[in-house]
This record gives sequence, structure tokens and C-alpha cells, in this order.
Amino acid sequence: MVLHVLPLLDHKKLLPPPSPHDPPADGTLDGYVLNSRFLFATKIGAGSFGLIYLVRDLATGARYAAKIVLAEPSPTPRPRGTDAKAHVQDRICQYFAGHRLLQARVLNLQAVEREGANIAAVREIALQLKVRQHPNVATIHHVLVLGEHAVVTLMDYFPQGDLFQSIIDRRVFLAPPAHQDRQLLMKNCMLQLIDVVHFCAQKSVFHCDLKPENVMVFYDPAYRRPAGSKAVDYAELQVFLIDFGLAMSSGLICCNVCRGSSFYMAPERIVNYNTCGLVKSLIDMEEFATDGLAHAELASKLFPTLAGDVWSLGVLFVNITCSKNPWPIANINDRQEVFHNYIVNDSSLLRSILPILRQFNQVLNEIFVLNPARRIGLPKLAQRILACDFFDDPALFNEQLYTPPAEYSPLATEPVSVCTEMGLSKASLHTFGCPTHG
Repeated sequence: MVLHVLPLLDHKKLLPPPSPHDPPADGTLDGYVLNSRFLFATKIGAGSFGLIYLVRDLATGARYAAKIVLAEPSPTPRPRGTDAKAHVQDRICQYFAGHRLLQARVLNLQAVEREGANIAAVREIALQLKVRQHPNVATIHHVLVLGEHAVVTLMDYFPQGDLFQSIIDRRVFLAPPAHQDRQLLMKNCMLQLIDVVHFCAQKSVFHCDLKPENVMVFYDPAYRRPAGSKAVDYAELQVFLIDFGLAMSSGLICCNVCRGSSFYMAPERIVNYNTCGLVKSLIDMEEFATDGLAHAELASKLFPTLAGDVWSLGVLFVNITCSKNPWPIANINDRQEVFHNYIVNDSSLLRSILPILRQFNQVLNEIFVLNPARRIGLPKLAQRILACDFFDDPALFNEQLYTPPAEYSPLATEPVSVCTEMGLSKASLHTFGCPTHG
């Protein structure tokens, strides 16, 4: 690990008098104090990456969400039968238990942003800092390093939780209070998501794991919009992107890279287009550049990375409007699944399995395009969302919009009218690295 190359802050500014809190010996981090200042209150999340804790700043009273990740992989393999998530968490807890006086180096945020993209332990942090100016990106306040063992990132804490909780548990969009316009509330959320993804792309940051669990929410159910207010109103609702762990800085991604969470991944992240006969019968693969192995029979094609985020936004928009997922996975090869039938057989299929009207179906059709290069751009998508009426459908039916070209008809199968309940399962993570574009 090369974290030592990053400049530190003046520790004197972050070291008030020692805290009297004594940590319990119960295998958790509850009660530990870092740098005599940051009290670990309670665990609020966990994963294969590490732990997330609610932390209170004893000097200011501020509350943070602390993401604790190992700085390096374990030097020894985990014991047979041990869960990877539990193994990582155990290593973190063991470090805390072995250091009664926890002192961490405090990294300079500007230096992390400038140099951290090339340091694996802080790469995620560096990419998030690169887009921190946007109001829809969660703020990173401090980055601390525990020896050579772990990195602790102190970020905004959101007591109302994530977008999944807002959609499913709190039913924010399904049943808002009578004084709030349900459609405007949905558009408020969607337009903020479009804007922040567009901003990130302009800074060469591509999230690659957009899903409700990675969008934190502030929502005021008592808020009343002023007459004539714009669709985007932060006082009513504001969303914040978190977890840039799979984010990329390259605008191109290889066709053989699986990166994201299954419900939200674009089809080119699930099936290798370059070796899929069905895809090659529907898309001219010659329009995509190769990875430089021009003479190789199966040279990797390069797709626009942003197109994957655009696709994920489409699934998020279905979540927001319907509290459902359109399909469990966008696998074009599974001929018995909704996605295959939607692409090959009937692009109006979503209207038969989701409570949506033609206008919104048309918008989704511009997002859910098999060819990543032909998906709608974000500025145009914002215009389409702003103009779309989710609950009234005056548009006349145009059969051409919903009927596939004749040459596709031999590929058609009977539609499968099944959608996926969001509450039944959360998105599972699937990822493997791209050897060329990290």
C-alpha cells in the first residue's frame, strides 16, 4: 500500500482532550473512539467491503456515516467455510480490539482527489471527491488511515435511509401526503438523478452501480411547493449518490466486463455481445471500436461506459413509478424471460406487466435499447421526463412504435407477463475486472 505518499493534515486540529468512553469487549465497534474525537455509536450497514457505522463527532456534535474498508486484501486465505463478509468484518473488529488508543492518520482531501485514483485503497474515495461539488453527491468530510490496515471515510449521515427504503418501506412515491403532487415528486427525484449522472460523466466519473441502495434520501413530507415552482425542489426531496466502489474513469468499457448489480445492469454487462449470435443478428458490431487486438478473431469491442448508467436510470425510474423491477436480469439469451420478449417481440410489453401508460413506455423504450450507442442522451432524457405525464395518456396509439421490424419476427416467443417485486429481493452484486479499463 502506498497511502504514505498522500499528505496529512495537522493532527492538532483534530485532537481534542482524550475521551472517557471505554469500548465494550463484545465483538462490535460500539463505544470505540478514534483520534479521541470520533465515537463509534452503532453499526448501520455491512458488506463484503467492510462496515458502515454511525459516528458522532465529540468536538462538534455532528453525526457521520463511517465507511470502514480494509486497505489491502488479507495476506492469508480466510478459513474454510468462513463467510467473506464475516471474515472482513472480523479483521476490522480485531484491529480495533487490539488498539485501545485508536490513532489514525488524517489524509488531505485535495491530495486524495488529485493522486488517489492510482492508489487502490482510496480509489473509490478519489472518484467521489472528484464530483463532490454537485449537490446530489454525498459529502466526504474526513478520510483517516488506521496504520496499514484500514481506511475510514466519514461522510454525510442520512437518517431517512436510502431510496429503496423510501420506495418500499415508506411508500414516499406511492402515497405522498395530499398537499404534495405525486407526479412532481417523482420527477423531482428522476431529474436530480439524471443531472448528477450527467455531471459525473462530464468529470469522467461513471458510477457503474446505480441502484436504490446507493441513493440516499432527504424528504420532507410536510413541505408545500410554492405556486409555479420548478420540478426540481431540494426542499421537498433531495437525493445523494454514494458508493463509488465500482466507478470507472474510462469512458469505454470492454464487451466482456460484468460490472454492477444484476437487476440494474445493462445487457452488454451481462452477455458478451461479441460472441452472442442473437445480439450480432440485431446489432451491427462493426460500429464499435476494438481494444487494439484488431487481428484477434474475438477482439473485445468497446462500449460507452455512460450507456450502462443510462440503462440503470431506466430501471430506477420503473422502481420510482411502480415500486417494481421490470425484470430480474437483462439477459437477451433467456428466451423465456421478460427482457428477451421485450427486446425481440414486443416493446409495449412493459405496459402489460407494469402500471404505466404509453407516454412513459415510450420514454423507457428510448432508454432500454439493446445497442448501447443508441440509447437516449441524458439532456434529452431530462426533457422527456419533464414533459411526460405518468398518469394521463392523451397520446394516440401508433402501432409502429410497438411492433418490431418483420425481420425480427422469427425470433419472437410468447411474452412472459411477469415483473419482479422490489421488496422480494435486493440486487446482488456481480463484478469482474476489465484488464484494460479499471
